[in-house]
Amino acid sequence: MAEVTVINQSQLKEKALQRVCAYCRVSRSTADQLNSYSRQIRAYTEMINRNPGWQMVEIFADEGITGTSAEKRPEFQRMIRMCEMRKIDRIITKSISRFARNVKEALEYVRKLKVLGVGVQFEKEGIYTLSMGDEMLLNTFAAIAEEESVEIAIRLRNANRKRMADGDFVDGYAPYGFRLVDRKLVRYDPEAQIVERIFSAYLSGKSTYEIARMLNEDGIPSRENNTWKSTAIKYILKNEKYKGDFLCQKTYHTDVLPFKQKRNYGQEDQYYIEDSHEGIVSRDVFDRANEIMTARREKIVSGKTAESEERFFTGKIVCHECGAFFNRKKSNGAVYWACAKHLESRELCPSHYIRQERIEDAFITMVNKLRFGKENIISKSIALLEEAKNAGRRGNGQAFDASRQIADLNSKLLMLEQLNTKGYLATEVYQMQSRELTRKISELKRDRSEMLTSALDGKLAGLKELESAISSLTEPLGSFKKSLFDDIVERITIDGKDNAEFTVKGGLRFTESL
Repeated sequence: MAEVTVINQSQLKEKALQRVCAYCRVSRSTADQLNSYSRQIRAYTEMINRNPGWQMVEIFADEGITGTSAEKRPEFQRMIRMCEMRKIDRIITKSISRFARNVKEALEYVRKLKVLGVGVQFEKEGIYTLSMGDEMLLNTFAAIAEEESVEIAIRLRNANRKRMADGDFVDGYAPYGFRLVDRKLVRYDPEAQIVERIFSAYLSGKSTYEIARMLNEDGIPSRENNTWKSTAIKYILKNEKYKGDFLCQKTYHTDVLPFKQKRNYGQEDQYYIEDSHEGIVSRDVFDRANEIMTARREKIVSGKTAESEERFFTGKIVCHECGAFFNRKKSNGAVYWACAKHLESRELCPSHYIRQERIEDAFITMVNKLRFGKENIISKSIALLEEAKNAGRRGNGQAFDASRQIADLNSKLLMLEQLNTKGYLATEVYQMQSRELTRKISELKRDRSEMLTSALDGKLAGLKELESAISSLTEPLGSFKKSLFDDIVERITIDGKDNAEFTVKGGLRFTESL
């Protein structure tokens, strides 16, 4: 009697030669980083080569990059993309803290990889994610890793706060006009003279725009050798460091992962250290400049009218007939928008006036269709773009060649490390060749990143912003919401038949009747 043979695909996969890669990360860019990086490459290469059932794919390594967010690790992201392309079966990494320090992120990637049939092997914890029951262990260890990151950050912040309270805290950044010498801000005369000139010009009546133009015309570069802008002049005029004081904790970091830097508007204590260093201008000059700035700002704010606040469509509406922008027009208490050429002469453009309420109503209708319609247009568009983007990456032969060159250079780096360990190379020769190989690897990685950057990236990012803004609505939009309009609409084109075409973030276009 014939028999039915059951073929278990997962068992076949285990019997086949597994394609294995390793992921390592060095958190700090110190002098020992190169040696640590080389040791990890050597250890993982030997481990994979010792196993007859494994085939080496590549060693992925992020150097000098924090592990608190996967988005900041380009090699990690490239490894995930190769898993999606079915080129990797197993990932080996030292520990969960090397893989991720965020519970949500760790579980997200492990689950994603499990669906793809890719297992992650954590050496320190003895976990292999394709084994049953490991997800609970992973959750535990990831939580420990995250707590460790948070505790370290809190200890560091508490130490900094104590130094602030003692008046002993020194910022690691020296603003324009200063240099940091022995943990003290010291006047740097070539730039300090420019700072004095800025304050003098402002007190003489010049605006920040005029001062920036003056410096640019005189060929004076900023700290970054860029052109001067009004914002940079305002920063100098308002920065208390120029009169010799130091306001600590203008910004703060959140206490949960991923850590985010935010402006401190009273959420955290601040510490004002007087006479912390020698200033560049006198207190009287600094205070008078800030009094003038405050007075000018108040005058501008008081001069604004409700009418000017309503001009939120300015620069957004384009005439389909002639390509000119629409201008605002008020008549009999009602607000209208019309083509600039039509306003100049009806012979120049045949379009006509559109009442503002009609444009607002069209926007409300479009938003409600996107948020509460039966078809999820935005999600489908994102899925199609991601599919097209991945297809483009899979067919990128130049990027593949760059990856092969990187793998070859990593092998040479490993061999160099082995020769150095055995004493076959002079230290200076080893260091020189290591630096050169590392430089070439960095250049190739940068070139490969540019090759893999798709023209669709910008559209995809815009669509995701659009999806986020639209998804925030929990009920149909009943009235015009200016903030939402500013967030999602890039342009409105109005034709002669009173149709408004809204171009939103991500390049999608939707037409509504006015």
